[in-house]
Amino acid sequence: MSDNLESVYPDLLRTGLSRLSRLDERRDLLALFSAIEHFRRELHEQQAPVDILRVTAKYVGGLRVFRAAGFWLTNPADLNFDQQFVFPAMHGPRLQQILDDEVKSGRFATALRQNTEVFFPAGTPEKPERGVLHALTLSSQVVGMFCGLLGPGLPPNHEISFSLLSLLLGSSADALATLHKTTQLTSQIETLSGMLPLCAWCKKVRNDKGYWEQIERYISVRSSASFTHGVCPECQKKLLYDIKRTATA
Repeated sequence: MSDNLESVYPDLLRTGLSRLSRLDERRDLLALFSAIEHFRRELHEQQAPVDILRVTAKYVGGLRVFRAAGFWLTNPADLNFDQQFVFPAMHGPRLQQILDDEVKSGRFATALRQNTEVFFPAGTPEKPERGVLHALTLSSQVVGMFCGLLGPGLPPNHEISFSLLSLLLGSSADALATLHKTTQLTSQIETLSGMLPLCAWCKKVRNDKGYWEQIERYISVRSSASFTHGVCPECQKKLLYDIKRTATA
């Protein structure tokens, strides 16, 4: 793994992981939690999904358990998983082939159902190795998938490393979903902003194709807003007055 993809807190994570089993090391434990909180803040400062994944890769690199790894995000159009970021980049084609094989084997589906790591054999009989699948999930929503190849030797505290991996990937999924929602809302606001051509008589709006449609429909198809109908006090008075005048006529 290249140096520029190491965690921005490699020493802090390494120290925290090696001493986390000794609960009396309170200062190191708090420092580890501080690094995780910094990670979350840094995620939500990013403006593109790939930038969120780059930040996540830095911290995953700090766990010192993967020699190569990558991220796949769900494509809303066809619900497939598209490769977004691999580190080091040269392992992209191989990791894609591994992921395709794991889809056929059924382990990919298992990883989607579980919010924890799923191990699988990789490599060849002459040179065996192991890999890890871990879904990026937010509540019941699957945002993406992580796939990593383990290094030649796992550290003694690798169980803690994989617990931290779940935490890092969960925070990444949250940041990705938040960014997606923010982008949607921004697009809706931009669509609804500016001057609307409104009929002064019937209050219909002229859409982009030149057709006139009810303002309720115009807004509802361009945003998540929905409408309920009522009668304002002024219209209510006018309506009651018209009813009384008609009844006494």
